Amino acid sequence: MNQINVGILLFDDVDALDFAGPYEVFNLTTYKDSDVNKLFMNKLEIQEKPFNVSTVSEDGSSIKVHNGLIVQPDFSFNNAPPFDLVVVPGGPYKAIKAVSKNQKIINWIANQGKDKLITSVCTGSIFLAEAGLLDGKQATTNIAALDYLERNYTKVEVIRGVKYVDQGNVVTSAGISAGINMALFVVGKLLNEEASIRTANTIEFTPTEG
Repeated sequence: MNQINVGILLFDDVDALDFAGPYEVFNLTTYKDSDVNKLFMNKLEIQEKPFNVSTVSEDGSSIKVHNGLIVQPDFSFNNAPPFDLVVVPGGPYKAIKAVSKNQKIINWIANQGKDKLITSVCTGSIFLAEAGLLDGKQATTNIAALDYLERNYTKVEVIRGVKYVDQGNVVTSAGISAGINMALFVVGKLLNEEASIRTANTIEFTPTEG
């Protein structure tokens, strides 16, 4: 089977669980039950996994996560490989303002959304909206940012009270931990429901329907 290349965007003040949740979900997904033990014993080769997960930032230099964690991305925009699936996390208001005004990041997101599945976690949907990827679509975001999204991006139909919204080539999710629900949904969407259930059991997580 062809491996699915996942790219997770990073930037200063990104919320940790926004990217770490999907990162773990995709990294701990397997094709079959017998691979789970191999995974935990570090005996499952990368090429045997359904997803190959990488992180990417604008220039590839280390970023400071909201609350101080330092993370070194795998790639910059210039040397990143082609991705099949992109995850755009969010962050606090400071990050929302900074990323929304960073045309290089917004252009990168817009270009990714042309021919691949693009997802967002939390306020990451605001960046998708800024890139024009949510025009005419339904979307959700962190409960604290729903009004902001609705007020500033009038072409977006904001959906409240859900964990994620699937619009075909775009999937948005609610706040922070909802990214785990969204990622498990995407596993089922791209592989099958059995794989999604197996992954949820592997990470000991009870999913909530969208």
